[in-house]
Amino acid sequence: MAWISKLFENYIKFNFHVGLAVFALASITALDFGINHHFYHQLIFFTAPFFAYNFIKFHTFFFEGVDHRIRAVGFLLGFAILGIFLFVGVGFYLPSSSWIILFFTLLLVLLYGFPLPGLKLNFRGFKGLKIHLVALSWVLTTVFLPLSLSGQSLNDFSLVYGFQRYLFVLVATLPFEIRDLKLDDPNLLTWPQKWGIQKTQWLGGLLLLLFVFLEIYHSISSNFLLVFGMAILLMGFVLRSKAKQSKYFSSFWVEGIPILWLILKYITI
Repeated sequence: MAWISKLFENYIKFNFHVGLAVFALASITALDFGINHHFYHQLIFFTAPFFAYNFIKFHTFFFEGVDHRIRAVGFLLGFAILGIFLFVGVGFYLPSSSWIILFFTLLLVLLYGFPLPGLKLNFRGFKGLKIHLVALSWVLTTVFLPLSLSGQSLNDFSLVYGFQRYLFVLVATLPFEIRDLKLDDPNLLTWPQKWGIQKTQWLGGLLLLLFVFLEIYHSISSNFLLVFGMAILLMGFVLRSKAKQSKYFSSFWVEGIPILWLILKYITI
């Protein structure tokens, strides 16, 4: 059974789970707005975050001559080539608004990994900015990209929907921030560094209350109980978060909430 453990480890390590989580949130958006995406559009929802997260995680192997991870780099390079062919193939079918969203998402990824011109810091190095960059990139990919692919224009409702998703992703990032409390550079001023673990958890609770209030006030989803249940589940993980976590507490269980959300949404339709 060792191969199953290794397979699961690589599934997490190479960000397949992240790709599925983003795909799940984008699919939830499609269901909430009555959108039926083509298969190649759905591929983008998985491949875009998959390549972005792997680039952020492994780009130093390409640019710093690290040779002790040849298998990992070769694995990612193979998927990168596949991704290039995919984007070239579907690019002819994408509206210009979708390319603009993908461009800004790519720009966020590049600025997250590389320093700004004339500076030694990348965007991740700016105090307190890391968590908002993550949330913004997820909102672009899981809300505004699905809407643009279907040709829907932005309105007040979609902007509120995007803000609600922004709140959810912010809170879902907190267990990772707490886990990395002792690993992150103190200059990053992450929420746990700035306010401590307990205050960060309570702040997450307040943000989820706002998330639920928006759901009640704007009737964003067709199933309030499911949305409320996902908020309670996420809050439970946030409250159980600590600096010393089990290996897959955040990277599998917290990251898997959108996947569970999508499965339950299909079941309850």
